[in-house]
Amino acid sequence: MRISKLAGWMTSCLSMGVAVAGTINYEGSSTIGKYVSSAGTVYTTSKFNMNVVPESTGGEQCAMRGTCDLGGVARVVAPDVLSKGVVATLIAYDAIAAIVHNDNPVKELSSAQLKDIFSGKIKNWSEVGGADLPIKPFVVKEASATREVFAKAILGDTPYQNVEVATPDATMVPRVAKEKGGIGQISLSFLIGQTQVKPLIVNGQNPVVDNPNYPIKRPLYFTTKGEPKGEVKAFLDWTLAPAGQAVIKQSFIGAK
Repeated sequence: MRISKLAGWMTSCLSMGVAVAGTINYEGSSTIGKYVSSAGTVYTTSKFNMNVVPESTGGEQCAMRGTCDLGGVARVVAPDVLSKGVVATLIAYDAIAAIVHNDNPVKELSSAQLKDIFSGKIKNWSEVGGADLPIKPFVVKEASATREVFAKAILGDTPYQNVEVATPDATMVPRVAKEKGGIGQISLSFLIGQTQVKPLIVNGQNPVVDNPNYPIKRPLYFTTKGEPKGEVKAFLDWTLAPAGQAVIKQSFIGAK
């Protein structure tokens, strides 16, 4: 009977996003989720329950509602969110790569060329030194910060045109891998170990974790309802310490 009551209590806590001792409930950016998953293989003090479906918007909302222990936002956290008691902790910076099929001979594009591709002005790879092949642009869904940050850095006020949405973000690599004329946008962290797609050099800058001059990048934040406490604070402290930053730097630009 006691075991049954305990199981029911744990189920209730998890459904409300409240941490059971030894667990941290994470919700938000799938990009930051990749770090949490990697950290979980090294940081064994807590286990992690993951929900990356809502992406960065969810990482803001769950922290405001208090329905997660830890949110993830892969862009600047909105001021109105911070005004409601949400605390944002910078943990890293992320490069957003423009990726193409590995057989595509194009290796480098300028910001202006990327803008013309994702706004529908350039429609064939032959216009940028590639093969005579139609360009098929892919973007992630609107709730993903990747889409917003890429647009701000590359398109400015010009809207995306003639693009196809790949969702969730993790599907971007296989979608581009199946399209020889494809081009997509995705966090560099999703390319670890991939051989079917390649990131493009942009404005002469390589999208690599040790290049702070790469032009398409963003901050990565953990969010909490109020100041972090207990297990969450312990994990945040570890993330910002050398051990956690070593994990960060496998896929991202470190915050320290």
